[in-house]
Amino acid sequence: MSGSNSETDPLAAKVLAWLSTQGYPLEMRVAQKLRDNAIRFIQSEFYRDSESGDLREIDLSIRIQLRDHEEEVVTPYLCPVIECKSSPGKPWILFSGGVELHDSVKIAQRYVLDRAWKHWSNFASQATKGRVTSGPWAHHFPLFSYSDPPAYSAVRTSLGKNREDAAYAAMTSVTKAAHSIANQYTIRGNTAYQIAVPIIVVDSPIYSCRLGIDGDLEIERVTKGTVVWRNKVPGNSMPHAIITIISEEAVPDFCADLKGTAESLRGYFKRFPWHDRPT
Repeated sequence: MSGSNSETDPLAAKVLAWLSTQGYPLEMRVAQKLRDNAIRFIQSEFYRDSESGDLREIDLSIRIQLRDHEEEVVTPYLCPVIECKSSPGKPWILFSGGVELHDSVKIAQRYVLDRAWKHWSNFASQATKGRVTSGPWAHHFPLFSYSDPPAYSAVRTSLGKNREDAAYAAMTSVTKAAHSIANQYTIRGNTAYQIAVPIIVVDSPIYSCRLGIDGDLEIERVTKGTVVWRNKVPGNSMPHAIITIISEEAVPDFCADLKGTAESLRGYFKRFPWHDRPT
């Protein structure tokens, strides 16, 4: 039912009012921006929860093929997994400080199939040493770059009586989805290795918070941040979960980063294909 009909249909007006308080419009707007950037995606994707075994839903899943199918060669995919959280009047706060990771870890600690991790870790080491592409690695693989400094945790402010920990729930959901998708070994019957990247998109302001040299809290409004989270997904051996949190206005930049990273990875996999048993 169109929005104009809500003027004469009281029930439609109530439905639209309810929808305005939910995350569905944000999810639809993000999907439209992906579509505008010629990025194919699945809306309302399901994954297997590694802890409970139940099927759960994630808002958007992207799967970009990085190499053509060839006999006896594994096909790699770049797979951002997106959770959309709508709360316009409730800013998100990213707590920074005390997190320092080596450049290679920024790439290596991503969700990939366990049997492919050694190969992926070697790629991360080579990429950050400048042996994969010329120039700074972050220019060629911007999807894996960090906010500086990265955050160790995040919270969505309530600014009221509601104490729901929406940030924790979103980070748990998106990391479980990324882990599950990375561990799917076949796609339409073909052997596949997937590099899954958890992304949270919000339509509220994002603030980076840190302790200043005088001991006072300092906050700065940002459009993108990285959380290096120590709440690991059950069944995953990585010491951190690396989550990118972006504002809705930064989705076009995310699309550009995704496409640039995919193009650089295609060049790498064309020269160095992953076989069924990487070493």
